[in-house]
Amino acid sequence: MILQTTAWTGMLLSRSISTSVAQAFETTLDGKHPCALCSAIADGKQTEKQSEQNFELLKKAGDLKFLKLNFLETPSAVLVGTLDWPPLLLRACALFAAPPTPPPLA
Repeated sequence: MILQTTAWTGMLLSRSISTSVAQAFETTLDGKHPCALCSAIADGKQTEKQSEQNFELLKKAGDLKFLKLNFLETPSAVLVGTLDWPPLLLRACALFAAPPTPPPLA
């Protein structure tokens, strides 16, 4: 709806330059003189309706309870190499110690 309002506003402004405001309103809102943006919006709405219909068909197809598989192919495990872990730093282990209780006074 925001795009359509934007299209109508642009049409009204561009048409009111060459004609009267009343005639610009009339030609903008009568539906017989669409601009390029109005045509694109109408095409988008039509595409959206078709995709909704396709979704309904897929939704009905999704209600099937069983599915027959002719073959099942599982990916084979691929081992590229060994993983080398970095050495454990003993300084980092000190960071996991709990803080002294009670905390020292400054």
